[in-house]
Amino acid sequence: MKTRYLVMSIVAAGLFSSCSTNMYVPNTVNAPLLKEKGEIKASLDESNLQLAVAVTDHVGIIANGFYKTYEGKEYYSHSGHMGELGFGYFSPLKNNLVFETYVGGGMGSVSKKVTYTNSDNAEITNSFSAKGARAFIQPGIGYSNKYFDAAFTPRFTFVKYTRFSSTGFGEDELSGDYLDKGRILNGFYTFAEPAFTVRLGYKYLKLQGQYGLTMKLGGGNLRYQSMFGSLGIVLDIARWYNKPVKRK
Repeated sequence: MKTRYLVMSIVAAGLFSSCSTNMYVPNTVNAPLLKEKGEIKASLDESNLQLAVAVTDHVGIIANGFYKTYEGKEYYSHSGHMGELGFGYFSPLKNNLVFETYVGGGMGSVSKKVTYTNSDNAEITNSFSAKGARAFIQPGIGYSNKYFDAAFTPRFTFVKYTRFSSTGFGEDELSGDYLDKGRILNGFYTFAEPAFTVRLGYKYLKLQGQYGLTMKLGGGNLRYQSMFGSLGIVLDIARWYNKPVKRK
């Protein structure tokens, strides 16, 4: 009998945690490792579309688009999206090393919807949505040649939620996600997001893998994804593949 109760408790805990909502999910860190004016790098994975362009020999622009959704069993859905723009400085070093740092920001939103049938056999939908803005700074160091790229990028992000609305959920239900009384709107949330990126391929096309951690440095209680990773492809249009880049 005790075993039966233990199993039921574990199942109940799993169902409860599956309905918890991560209000902050990091996107893939855009670590282009640009080397020369005119270089263009685009990457695509399951949830991210990213672009980087070198407008001079040392100035780059990056753009990030993010969309992620989770669909539960017939009754639950959770999604988020974000777009942002950044600019920064890069410098090729000796032995194929590259230093870069970017700053930028953007806006996004997250939403949750739960649908169920009540005792009168009527379908009820409860939902909430939040909108916010994010700023980031990401210094980085990496290695890049025709066949292989590797980068370490300790990104720091600053998140501010600007709007929250809810339909159907009671304050006690929202409190499980720290959303009661609109407290998500109070103050800023800061995160450190160190990420490791590896790319393998040849010249213009490479496979990219990334793994990172999310560590909250400041702000109130917030549900967030503590680890992130991605696997995608990268297209790189550059001249340095075919001829050496002159260093001043």
